[in-house]
Order: sequence, then C-alpha cells, then structure tokens
Amino acid sequence: MRQFFKSAAKISAISSIACAVTFVSALSASAQSEKGLEGHYVGGSFQTGSGISSLGVYGRYDYPKLPISVRGSIAVIDGNGDTETFFQPAVTYDLPIGDKANAYAGAGLTFGSGDSTAFLNAGAETEIATNVVAFGDLIVPLDDDADAGFGIGLGYRF
Repeated sequence: MRQFFKSAAKISAISSIACAVTFVSALSASAQSEKGLEGHYVGGSFQTGSGISSLGVYGRYDYPKLPISVRGSIAVIDGNGDTETFFQPAVTYDLPIGDKANAYAGAGLTFGSGDSTAFLNAGAETEIATNVVAFGDLIVPLDDDADAGFGIGLGYRF
C-alpha cells in the first residue's frame, strides 16, 4: 500500500509539472514581448526531499538566442555522521513570464554515493535586485526509492 501512495504522489508531481509548463506556455504566448531572465548565474541553494536537507551550489548557463539552459547543482548532505556529495546536471527549456523572470522545465541526472537516477524538474527564477537572482524548483526523481524534492536559493547573475 505504501508503494501505491509513493507512485501516486510521483504521478501527481509529474502531472503538476506538466500542467505548470502548459500554463506558463499559454502565458508566454500572450506575452511574447517579454524577454525573461537572460544571462548566467551561480549561487547557493537549500534543498529538501526524501527526508533529508542539504546546502549546495547552484548554477545556470544560458544559451543566447535559444530558450535552453544548462543547470547544475552540487549538494553536500551530512546524514547520520556521513557526508555525501551529489551532482545534479540538467537541461531545461526556459519560458519568459515577465521582465527578467522565467519559468523552466527539464530533465537531468543525479550522481552521488555510487547511485544515479534520472529526474524531471520545473521551477521559476527572477532578478530581485541588480544581478541578484532568486530561484526555486521542484525535482521529481524517476526512481521509486526517492521522493520529490524542492530547492530554493539566491544567485549572482553575470
């Protein structure tokens, strides 16, 4: 029964991401003059999921003239006296939702502690001050043993 609830929660999270992308696409189509957030950034993040929390480094590389970004995070987790490091590269499709604001959705891989798993992610980012970016995203692993996670953070845009 527990496995059923985990699978149902995962399907719900993936469906939520799909609905969010559809909704943001509709907003983007009606606001084509918006440029969205352009440029690269690096910063710190707080992530939680699967019963653990971590601090990490997060970054985005923006491909000029394409709505695609490469994102990545390195998270350090100290659980039960053991320190583990995870690396999460992802490729996302960026949708401008306002002046200096994007919603994004994509996929990536998590590497660490000898394990790896694919994930889907969706989030938003915006410039809150000159060259200061706030971001947050939902990560849904495609592995039945892992729960969805959420991350938030601040970055410096360059």
